[in-house]
Amino acid sequence: MINKETMLYKAISSGILIKVAYIAAVALITHTLITEHELVGLSYVLFPIGMLAALFTKSTQRKKLFACLSFAHILVGGMIEPLEIDAIEKSFLLLPLCYLILFPATLWPLVIAILLVSHYFLSVPTDDLLEMADDSVKLLLITIFATSMTYYKIKSDKQLNKYRDDSLSDFLTKLPNRRAFYQYIAKNADCSIGNKDFVLLKIDIDNFKDANDSFGPEQADVLLRFIATRLKQVTINKAELFRLEGDEFIIVVSEKADIDQQISGLVRELSRPERFHFELDRGFYQVTFSIGISSLKKATNNRDIWLKNVDIATLKAKSTGKNRVRWYDESLLDETIRAHQVEIELEQAIRLNQFVLHYQPKVSVRDQKVRGAEALIRWEHPDLGTISPFEFISVAEKTKQIIMIGRWVIKEACEQAKHWYDEGSSIQVSVNVSTIQFAHDDLLTYIRHILRRTELPPHLLQIEITETTLMKDTERVTRICQRLQDEGVTIAVDDFGIAYSSLNYLKQLPIDVLKIDKSFVDDCVSAHHDHMLVRTIVQLGHNMGKWVIAEGVEHEEQRQLLSHEGCDDYQGYLFSKPLSANEFGHRYVSLPKEQQTLEIPTTKEKTAEFKAILD
Repeated sequence: MINKETMLYKAISSGILIKVAYIAAVALITHTLITEHELVGLSYVLFPIGMLAALFTKSTQRKKLFACLSFAHILVGGMIEPLEIDAIEKSFLLLPLCYLILFPATLWPLVIAILLVSHYFLSVPTDDLLEMADDSVKLLLITIFATSMTYYKIKSDKQLNKYRDDSLSDFLTKLPNRRAFYQYIAKNADCSIGNKDFVLLKIDIDNFKDANDSFGPEQADVLLRFIATRLKQVTINKAELFRLEGDEFIIVVSEKADIDQQISGLVRELSRPERFHFELDRGFYQVTFSIGISSLKKATNNRDIWLKNVDIATLKAKSTGKNRVRWYDESLLDETIRAHQVEIELEQAIRLNQFVLHYQPKVSVRDQKVRGAEALIRWEHPDLGTISPFEFISVAEKTKQIIMIGRWVIKEACEQAKHWYDEGSSIQVSVNVSTIQFAHDDLLTYIRHILRRTELPPHLLQIEITETTLMKDTERVTRICQRLQDEGVTIAVDDFGIAYSSLNYLKQLPIDVLKIDKSFVDDCVSAHHDHMLVRTIVQLGHNMGKWVIAEGVEHEEQRQLLSHEGCDDYQGYLFSKPLSANEFGHRYVSLPKEQQTLEIPTTKEKTAEFKAILD
């Protein structure tokens, strides 16, 4: 492929040659005009001045003026003192070609040729008419051919330039694409020049596949265009922005000094939730990013290592949850090796009985009594130690091993809840069910089977699903949840408020419990905006007869605020971290009856309770 520098060099060389040919043609015509005219010869000194002015002026209007005056000079001079046919034949074939250079791909050369032929055809002697006609035909044919070829050459060049530009830009967002990115860093990224550093920020949209599946490809494309526009606003005059593919963008920052400050500013802008909150046909959608960052200097000015490092950093940011930023450092290499080991050994973890469940209490905000527990999976690896679900759930979903893991979690949680029930404690246990399980497993049949086999009362099982799951295949998910609810299983929406912010499903779908996401709870005491969001969710849930639970409560001030706002339950490290089944049983199942759990009211009971309050 010819690079831009080569093309530019060729264009400059070609332009110089054309100007030289033009000047030579003007010189030859001027020489003929001066030497062949006796009366007005000296006046033709003005001809080359006008033609050169037309060539070098930047103004289109002045170019046309100088060109017209120069040609008029020839016509007037020819009227005063007509040239001999030999003189006309010798040099005037060049005149239309000069105008072809001045005005390529236009009718100017052809008009000049016709006027020139018409003018001199009237002034030549009768004996020279045949020769003049022959020369005129040649002049017109050559001019027509040259004009046509120039027109098609320019049109072809424009089309080639368009194809080249299209090949370097993304069709959907109009941003420079992956190819343009590689060309840019190949040309510009070099730390050895000017003591500059170059930093990559690779941006991966969190959960974009779920948005694509839920909204459909057309609305997902609209969302991508919105995101691209907002990213351009964030990076304008600060960095170079490219779209690599799908939900991946990359930013290149280059500075001699204060590059860390510039990166911090960009990350701060990219992490502001209000900047990336968009309205689509089916509601609002909050976009967050997983961002990996890598420095070219720290990659020893090796572009291949640089690109590999930013990929590793981005993968690490994604694996640790949503809305995360990760700089590449040497420790990430060990983490990458660990992640690879997790991926290849996941399949045998169930067979080798390496999974365990821990249980985090759900506690009444007002009286601190344990109402239930959320079952959280852990992987006890013989070499890697305890592996959190953040490290392997995404891999399990990608490979669909989440179906077998999910079945194991449901079975284990039901067996444990039945064990506590037999000991006299009605601990409601909740399990998280992924989108993949709803889409690819016969979830309803399996849960019914486990409930029958364990003889667990259905109201002691709660299914937690995300807003993404609800919106992905609404009809199927609604049908399954409704049938489970009819049998007594309660349905909770996990991480409420962080994804779709569409309230339609609250009245349409069978939901018993709303769980306020930890991101809203974290700053609810210090940030008025988060406080109001918590209040809104609690009031909304209660007005619609839903039980409301807050996640991630770590401070007493948060619990007091939740109590003041009327939140029902909470879970978090303020009360307890997730515990093993034995430790949970020892702490809470063996308590006296009056300190044990309270059943969570059903949606119907909750609605009746609030109607009574309103009455």
